[in-house]
Amino acid sequence: MTAASHSPQEGADPRPPWHERVGRRWSEEGELSHAIHGIVVGSAVMMAASLHGTLGQVVVSVAATLLVYWATERYADLLAAGARGKGLDRRRVVTALGRGWPMLQSSYAPVVVLLVASALGAELRSAVLTALGLSTVMLAGLGYDAARRRALAPARALGWAGLSALLGVAVIALKLVLH
Repeated sequence: MTAASHSPQEGADPRPPWHERVGRRWSEEGELSHAIHGIVVGSAVMMAASLHGTLGQVVVSVAATLLVYWATERYADLLAAGARGKGLDRRRVVTALGRGWPMLQSSYAPVVVLLVASALGAELRSAVLTALGLSTVMLAGLGYDAARRRALAPARALGWAGLSALLGVAVIALKLVLH
């Protein structure tokens, strides 16, 4: 692609085309860590809440739990920065709040799949398993992408994808055993 194709035209979106942005999300080490954490925690809460809850209770449980985790991590980062003698100005607070955002972002897709599957008539158990399946695929994708960014061969990257997917498989196994 030429440099000219990325030159912003008046009124045009200055970002690269969507297909060039795919895979750039959560590319930094901390972002990737937060995204994985969000997927695993969201999946575990979804699994646990679905054992005795309704669809609404499951969605609220996932959202509320991840919001509390995110707020706790952000507060801990700010508290630690203050303890190290760093001043907490507006810029530092805003930066800290944005740092853990992938934890929340990564939980959106499984919740949307849960809601769509339920809207299409799936029972809660099936809808949750479908959402957990997506979470597992997302974990595998993040593992593969991280390995490829380290320039590992595709075969080794598949190994990392498999290891990452095992986190999702563990949550699905818990769901099947406990339900």
